[in-house]
Amino acid sequence: MSLILNIETSSKNCSVSLSIEGNLLSNFDIEEDKYRHSELLTTSIKDILDQNNYSVKDLSAVAVGIGPGSFTGLRIGFSVAKGLCYPHNIKLIGISSLKILANSINQNFRKVISLVKDKGEFFYITKFDKELNETSKPKIEKIDKRFLSQYTDNSYCIVVNSKDSLEYIKSSTDSEIEITRQSISSINMIDLSYKSFQEKRFEDLAYFEPLYIKKPYVY
Repeated sequence: MSLILNIETSSKNCSVSLSIEGNLLSNFDIEEDKYRHSELLTTSIKDILDQNNYSVKDLSAVAVGIGPGSFTGLRIGFSVAKGLCYPHNIKLIGISSLKILANSINQNFRKVISLVKDKGEFFYITKFDKELNETSKPKIEKIDKRFLSQYTDNSYCIVVNSKDSLEYIKSSTDSEIEITRQSISSINMIDLSYKSFQEKRFEDLAYFEPLYIKKPYVY
């Protein structure tokens, strides 16, 4: 049996879900500007476990969104995930937050570009093929009309995680490419973490760190 706790804190959404054999049992999601992850995360984990009559020691693995995204949010998520895993010798799974975002949409056999706003016109970006394999490494790139002009048909779908990002991207292109907004939620980690568990792809607790990407505009 695989009982997995999924944690995603890379954005304004503080998200926790509990899954068994790749199926959702319970979840907690709250997205707000206050970034109350430090107060909400541990209590929501306890509530979800209690509601389903489980304790931390029953977990087969903890999966955490590794970023890129909010430095503070990622540190909180990692601290809690490692704090749960260390004393109980629980396996730790890391999943790209950009892949979690891409996994939130119905791909319809299309390629996906995941974008998470960093600052100004700069976004964290990763591209995925139709099977959700990375075709480009996560990086920060300036997303403007010039960039978007490369994508003019419906073979790609762009997914962002905020309202302002959606408005900005839509105003920067007049192509037929589909642009959609989804929250980065732990619910969309469930099939990904279950697959990692089945394939025994676990992280080294001692050396596992968030995916921080150097900003190209900082000198």
